[in-house]
Amino acid sequence: MMNAPLFVLILLGPLTPINPLNDGDQGQVARLLSFDEVEARLDDPDFVLLDVRPREDYDAGHLPGAVWIDTKEVERLAGEPGGLQDPDRWKTWIKRLGLTPDSAVYIYDANRQKDAARFWWLVGYLGVDEVGLINGGFPLWESEGRPVSTESVRVEPRDFPVTLRVDRHADRDTVLDAIRTGSAQVIDARSDAEFLGQVARSNRGGHVPTACHIEWSTLVDDEGRFLPEETVRPRLNAIGLEPGKPVITHCQGGGRASVDAFVLQRLGFPSRNYYLGWSDWGNAEETPVATNPQP
Repeated sequence: MMNAPLFVLILLGPLTPINPLNDGDQGQVARLLSFDEVEARLDDPDFVLLDVRPREDYDAGHLPGAVWIDTKEVERLAGEPGGLQDPDRWKTWIKRLGLTPDSAVYIYDANRQKDAARFWWLVGYLGVDEVGLINGGFPLWESEGRPVSTESVRVEPRDFPVTLRVDRHADRDTVLDAIRTGSAQVIDARSDAEFLGQVARSNRGGHVPTACHIEWSTLVDDEGRFLPEETVRPRLNAIGLEPGKPVITHCQGGGRASVDAFVLQRLGFPSRNYYLGWSDWGNAEETPVATNPQP
């Protein structure tokens, strides 16, 4: 669909969980657990919690059994040329998580899901079948008096058969084809100023022609809980997203786009993440760029 780009501002509203929807051919569900569901599974040996907050925050207190992840290391690996196309480097990284094919991996942060969603996308891309997020950040968990541990968790390394799910990842050529053929709708998760080119974090500012703007922060509340389906879906309809049509999300470098991808995937839109995003598109000389405001 080659309509002119549209803009929607999704406002925060009261929370109710979005029901998980199957990803169909992508073989993965964007799962979301409530705090109560997490507590009920804390003693499950196949239930793996990943904490993607800074190390000092993890050491001060984390969910019982949670494994700390060095986010900077992963961002560096993913951002290197060809980094997301090299399964060998990820076999070394994921081995440290001690996962088995039966592992259920759930991730949390204290940054309104922006960091957690990045790892949801990455772990699923590497071939983990059950991977999801927790509906709310660690500060909310702690404020509700739920169990917290200061014990550092060590896991026994285990080889994991990395299988890159290429249907979850988009590169520059994928996006160029989408805007040429209308095979997928491009979704920009960045701020208003970045979208309009008022703030340029690459050589050029602006947005991908035909892209719709759904800023990531408008999909979660201040405590990291996702907005209800009945709030989000009408606004997706308003920007012309066709139910079930594939989407490609992007931001500057993967994290914010992962929030959009998570929400859209749950609502039945097969989602790819153009992980390198504007750091790639805005620094390329040949890519088309638009700076027009939305009508």
